[in-house]
Parts: sequence; C-alpha cells; structure tokens
Amino acid sequence: MSAHHTPGPWRAVEWTCHAATTVIAGGVVVAECSGFGRLADESLGDARLVAAAPELLVALQLAVRQNGCDMLMTGEELRQCEAAIAKATGSAA
Repeated sequence: MSAHHTPGPWRAVEWTCHAATTVIAGGVVVAECSGFGRLADESLGDARLVAAAPELLVALQLAVRQNGCDMLMTGEELRQCEAAIAKATGSAA
C-alpha cells in the first residue's frame, strides 16, 4: 500500500491574530495547529514539524537505502527509521 500526500512545498504560516498556525501545501490547508498563551508556542512548533514531514520522510528513506550500501546504522537505528517510514506511509514496518 502506498500512501500519497499533498504535493509541496509545505510551509507553516503563523496567524498571530487567531493564535493559530496553518500548514499549507500548494494553496491547500493540510493542517491547522492552534493554541493560546503557552500553547501558542507549541502550536507553532507542531506546525513546523508537520510542514517538515515530507522532507523528513524522504531523508529517512534515503538514509535506509544508503544503509543498505554501507551498513553504518545499528539494528536499533534502522528499526526506528523503518518504523517512522511505516507510520508515515501507512505500510507495515
């Protein structure tokens, strides 16, 4: 099963008047993180993490593929990378 996501680039846009941060990809809202007071900083951090998700997935996939050549990751590091990829793609780890 191959999960598809909205094409990017994804970016976090902060709306200070609404205490919300929206993640936008090609004009489409893919996520909205909101919070007031202390949670406003966390919502911005959450949105930035969501916006980075496509690039993080590609980086993990490249690291796992490269590890097949040079075997520099430990078994646990590789399992963590593969689990994160599975979570992002909806496939089995």
